[in-house]
Amino acid sequence: MEHNNIYTANRAAEPLAMTYGMSDELRNSDLLSRISVLSLNDKQCLIRYISEEVEADQMEEDPWETQDTSDLEPYTLEELRARLQESHEQYLRGEYLTEEEAREEMRKEFPWLR
Repeated sequence: MEHNNIYTANRAAEPLAMTYGMSDELRNSDLLSRISVLSLNDKQCLIRYISEEVEADQMEEDPWETQDTSDLEPYTLEELRARLQESHEQYLRGEYLTEEEAREEMRKEFPWLR
């Protein structure tokens, strides 16, 4: 009997959990109730449509896509050799990160990549 009460409590909390992070404007609009009556197929189509919209928005905002590269030139062989020599000297001085230290820095800088 207790299992049934837990199930009922979880089911009652689902609508609130599903709206977590939504703006009050969206949560209080009639949009959610209108979506809830759609067929499964229509909901799947709506998800695809929204996903494509979000991807398009993210692509438009990507600074790497809009960066001006007209003033970039490839490294010369001399510049590459100088950089390799400097890297080697840094290594000899102990100025490097272990693999675990580098991974930890990446986790801190890009937490969504976990």
